[in-house]
Amino acid sequence: MKIVISATGRNKESKINTTFGRAPFFLIVDTKTKELKVIENTARDRPNGVGITAVNTVEKEGIDAVMTADIGPLAFEIFEQGGVKIYKAEGKINDAIRLFEEGKLSEITKATRPKYSGLKQKKKVI
Repeated sequence: MKIVISATGRNKESKINTTFGRAPFFLIVDTKTKELKVIENTARDRPNGVGITAVNTVEKEGIDAVMTADIGPLAFEIFEQGGVKIYKAEGKINDAIRLFEEGKLSEITKATRPKYSGLKQKKKVI
């Protein structure tokens, strides 16, 4: 099974990033072979469309599941339509993988963030 993990860094010692679309990196972990692939999320600082772009980036890898702390409605909907399960995970990636393999992660069954909640707000200068 291939899992994509929203990550703060490039290895399994990194932490789960707080949001899927704004994660600096995506780690693709094959639970059978233990192979690890790192993908930089080059769209994370865009003003909008990061969730959809992130999904398009990782779905090319043939993933079966997602581990993240939070996910917006657009990314959630695309994964759901594709039959990709999403699991709530926090803390170190190594620990989250172990919990996943033990069946101890909760499945996310609806978006955990409102639409466009990751947008950076600019202060208006008067």
